Amino acid sequence: MQQFADAKRAYPDAILFFRMGDFYEMFEDDAVLAARLLELVLTSRNKGKPDEVPMAGVPHHAAHGYIARLLELGYQVAICEQMADPATVKGIVPREVVRVITPGTVTDRDQLDASTNNWLGAVEPERDGAGLALLDLSTGELRAAMARDLSALLAELGRAAPRELLVGGAPEGLPEAVAALRAALPGAAVREDRALDDAEAPAALGALASDAAGLAPAARAAVARALRYARACNPGVELPIAYIGRWEPSDALVIDPSTQRHLELALSARGTRDGSLLGVIDRTRSPAGARRLRRQLLAPLVDVARIRRRLARVEALVNDPALREQLAQALAGVGDLERLSTRAALGEATPRDLGAIRDGLVAAKQAIALLTKLGGGATLGDPLFEPASADTLDELAEALGRALVERPPAQPKDGAVFVTGYDRALDEEDELRRSGSERMVELEARLKRETGIGTLKVRFTRVFGWYIEVSRSQAGRAPEGWRRKQTVATGERYTIAELDDLADRILHAEERRRERELELLGELTRRAGAASSRLRALSALLARWDVAGALAEVAHRFDYVRPEVDTSSALLIEDGRHPVVERLAAAGRFVPNDVRLDLEGERLWVITGPNMAGKSTLLRQTALTVILAQMGSYVPARSARVGVVDRVLSRVGASDDLSRGESTFMVEMRETATILRAATARSLVIVDEIGRGTSTLDGLAIAWAVAEHLDAAIGCRALFATHYHELVELADSSEHVANYSVSARELENDVVFLHRLVRGATSKSYGIAVARLAGLPESVLARARAVLAALEGAPPGSGGPTAKAHLGGRGAGQLALFAPPAAPPSHPEIIETLRAVDVDRLTPLEALGLISTLKARL
Repeated sequence: MQQFADAKRAYPDAILFFRMGDFYEMFEDDAVLAARLLELVLTSRNKGKPDEVPMAGVPHHAAHGYIARLLELGYQVAICEQMADPATVKGIVPREVVRVITPGTVTDRDQLDASTNNWLGAVEPERDGAGLALLDLSTGELRAAMARDLSALLAELGRAAPRELLVGGAPEGLPEAVAALRAALPGAAVREDRALDDAEAPAALGALASDAAGLAPAARAAVARALRYARACNPGVELPIAYIGRWEPSDALVIDPSTQRHLELALSARGTRDGSLLGVIDRTRSPAGARRLRRQLLAPLVDVARIRRRLARVEALVNDPALREQLAQALAGVGDLERLSTRAALGEATPRDLGAIRDGLVAAKQAIALLTKLGGGATLGDPLFEPASADTLDELAEALGRALVERPPAQPKDGAVFVTGYDRALDEEDELRRSGSERMVELEARLKRETGIGTLKVRFTRVFGWYIEVSRSQAGRAPEGWRRKQTVATGERYTIAELDDLADRILHAEERRRERELELLGELTRRAGAASSRLRALSALLARWDVAGALAEVAHRFDYVRPEVDTSSALLIEDGRHPVVERLAAAGRFVPNDVRLDLEGERLWVITGPNMAGKSTLLRQTALTVILAQMGSYVPARSARVGVVDRVLSRVGASDDLSRGESTFMVEMRETATILRAATARSLVIVDEIGRGTSTLDGLAIAWAVAEHLDAAIGCRALFATHYHELVELADSSEHVANYSVSARELENDVVFLHRLVRGATSKSYGIAVARLAGLPESVLARARAVLAALEGAPPGSGGPTAKAHLGGRGAGQLALFAPPAAPPSHPEIIETLRAVDVDRLTPLEALGLISTLKARL
């Protein structure tokens, strides 16, 4: 318990898994918490005594599953191991914390999503922005940047989606910063990190200090904070980080977290990959390729030359489908060299991991050979088209291939790791382990020949071990060098040095075999770990081609076209399609549409039309086309020209944020405010239905002002969908505003959506027809038609007395006290309701309900 207390003081924020024999035990508050979270039986030490201690435990061989559940909940787990074999230690076994596992420092592949980086983030706020560091310990990547303000910081964190975030800075403002980031990143474990003093920062940077010298002070502090935390979680282990990558947020198309959600880039509205853009375009064959594709999708480029280089790689594979298929098959065998190399560098690689590295290198060499054939030289001016010089680590592949069996076991304890003939000493011990009895038979036969004693036998008992037994009549012929071990009724028992040595070797053959196997395994692991930076470089090269191959496969399969990307102000899309919706629609049923925006011409389209006609789809597909083009992908269209966009901003959909106390209208206004603050003339803005959460006049006024601001003050390319038909008048006052509508036809109270975008405004919203499609009762629909007819016939300010009279409201008038009796009312609203009802669609129950309603109104 003293050992537990010492370890707990050193790691107070972690749940301590304390090794005791075959179990990891937890005590005191850790036990109470873990029992509740993991549904364990809570017991106690010293039960019933004054010093009773709560206790809970899990089997050590099943600990991974329990640790993964704690990490998902945002907790840290400290692993305190026995540092010696209990059989060889007198007294208490020494124990030490060998690893602290946190959501952001996991390296076990079973606890990681192979298609997503597992980032540990660190933020260092300052007056003019914030330093940001991202560390993925599982891949050895470390990156740093400066965010100019909170909006830019949240955009970068939204792209990365770190599982754990450390926040430092001035103590007086730290709690507020932590609270703000927790609200913005609900999926991350956000932690307040202690101050980083001047002496501590260089020590945390270590060998990376010179690499960090060129960073801004806040970015350098963020890097030091991330490294300090990672080293504390891996005491005594050298982190496999070779350099600090730097990125400039302005080099990427900005997509803030709300726009990511609106456009369903990486996750659908249901929170899954299925139904998202990433789910459609991810045809990668390697985990590193899948991770790179996700990063490219969430951080498209703004540099035209780099975009065109990416498109050239895709085009090369689009034009050679046979080679593309061969390359895909080779890449499928590469595996996750990036994460495997890190496990080797950390000394955590299992035999199966080393086997995966071996197989991955073999497949990588095949892929490089195919790429060499594809490139045919530097004809495209891209160094990636010269893969012949790629480092395929042939010497490591040869060493692993010579050493390991075809299918290495999952753990070293399972044995049978190395092929026969790889190591002579290992083969001898293995042979002894498997055929010890045969060796004794051979010794017995040889001793019989040498001594001529026909009754000589080599025997074994649990009490005396191995011995040579000679009958009493032959005992006088035993050589002088033999040592008498025991006299029995049937004869004499002897031993010799050769027998003792062989018996000892047989008895300990399994132990020595295991020790030798672990020694050889350690040598191979260290050799693979020493090559980790080369393995990651090879993995990065293949990942780029894996992404290109995936995008080429999507382009070929779904009929995408190479976009023309330039620095113009045009956005011209002919027969554009929504990449996700068209996959869900029946073959040939998706209706493509054109978009033509230009800063010098029509740059803001006001789009009207009925619900369900496709306005939101059009808005989203335009934004997705820009994102795909600038990430270096073909696009779903007949043709496309994209003048580079610096950020995509969206306000679509309707949702509230109850956890922050915000209504649907407040969320809408907050997102609109973000758009108006962040948009520039190079931005693309898509807006769908602003102003629905308030009164009609308020909503119309806000929508009008926002549209005017986008046109006159910002001057960006924008698509503005609305049901406020009054907004079409904006086109009369600005040459840069144009009216378009999504067409529909109404046939006998039914509506047919044509999904075709046409020039000009629509005159109706067809809301009642859509309500009918949704299944509203016919009696309600009939009443709605009557009310609509009354409102449309009312004068402006439809809440006035005339409208109320049409609707049968109480405000239709007031009877004078002594007035003569009035004529019986005609009840025009009831007559209109009866005229509007479709009798053929009424069920008997709905008919009775309608009669009851009309009678009550009479």
